[in-house]
Amino acid sequence: MGKGRTLVRGTLLLTLSGLALRGLGVLFQSFLAKRVGAEGMGVLQLILTVGGFAGTLGASGVRVAALQLTARAWGQGDRPGVAAALRACLRYATVVSIAVGGGLALLADPISTALLRDARTTPALRLLGLLLPFPVLAGTVRSAYTACGRVKELVAVELVERLASVGATFLLLAAAGSDTALACEAVVAGSYGVAALTFVILWLRLTRSLPLPCALPPVVRTALPLGVNDYMRAGLGAVEQFLIPYGLEKTGSRHTALAAYGTISGMVFPLLWFPAEGIFALCELMVSELACLLAKKDHCSMRRLVRKSLLLTGGLALTVATALWFGGGILGRVIYGSEEAGRYLRIFAPLVLFLYPDAIVDGLQKGMGQQLHLVRYNSFTNVIDVLGLWLLLPRFGIWGYLFTYCLSHLVNFFLSLRRLLLVVDEPELCYAEEEKRKVSIQ
Repeated sequence: MGKGRTLVRGTLLLTLSGLALRGLGVLFQSFLAKRVGAEGMGVLQLILTVGGFAGTLGASGVRVAALQLTARAWGQGDRPGVAAALRACLRYATVVSIAVGGGLALLADPISTALLRDARTTPALRLLGLLLPFPVLAGTVRSAYTACGRVKELVAVELVERLASVGATFLLLAAAGSDTALACEAVVAGSYGVAALTFVILWLRLTRSLPLPCALPPVVRTALPLGVNDYMRAGLGAVEQFLIPYGLEKTGSRHTALAAYGTISGMVFPLLWFPAEGIFALCELMVSELACLLAKKDHCSMRRLVRKSLLLTGGLALTVATALWFGGGILGRVIYGSEEAGRYLRIFAPLVLFLYPDAIVDGLQKGMGQQLHLVRYNSFTNVIDVLGLWLLLPRFGIWGYLFTYCLSHLVNFFLSLRRLLLVVDEPELCYAEEEKRKVSIQ
């Protein structure tokens, strides 16, 4: 009963904080859309796509490795082990993120001209490369906070970070004027620069309660395999994002293509996923909860948690899809002042019925040690995305994008749900994989 209450409290806390952060983000996106326009949002999304891929390379699996290593030491009551794991992960993250960030800063010009085909992205990409280590290091320490159950402190610091980020970006945008390139630099500086402050605060608060470690555990063999899987998925995801404006440009002007891309990526998707914050919070807590039950081989509790999670998510998805279908037009006009955003919200509303359940299924599988299968499914469906966008987008425009998005996510949901139900019905599969994982780590 105590564990159940703890899980509920943790989920509620993360949900409320996540909704607050996401709500602030949506309001800021609304301000940003009015400030830089739909085309400017498209340019910014191209920059953030490169930043997301660079962040994946810079992290190279260290966040999950930090979560696993610190959680294992914390569960055994080994405080020096927690400190050792965290310090080893931070050293690894520092070296890799500096290398990747430096490479991005040096290659900003060719990436802008050859890949993004927009010189306005060069200054922001160069700045992003210089600031890249800070969010990677902050994310590594966040993993340790989650593993040690220090959710309240983490939530408080994240709220301060988001407020500071929005405030700094607002001031920088005011100084940038109407220049799109300067506006993109302002967003990157406000978003990535504040991460340095977050890292310092989290690091100082955590290390006060941890002793100095005697020996550092090997992180590379834990993080690198995870990183390789992330590289593949992030690379395919980045290709998808680049193909969207490229394919839309074939059906119209570049200005129109960037405007449509900015409307969908920068306005529609933040609203579409806003109500799902409870799912993300539940996923984060379910990973550790199911991993604990898996170690105890408590199959009945695992099955009960899986069923409750699926039912809860299905109900939320139906409610949100209905609300967006009937109220999408109003939301687009009120929040963004855009009829186009409202129209796209209604178009994407039915997809919520399987997008939300797919998110919780992925989280449940991670908790049950099925990451390898998730990587296979995600890579397969990313290939479907790339091929579909390449073939259909230039011919059918936004409807080709919608069909491809729907097809790939439906396939992903079907494969992931099938695997989850198979593991729940035959628990010896995940028990055997967990034993193999332990042996490989040792």
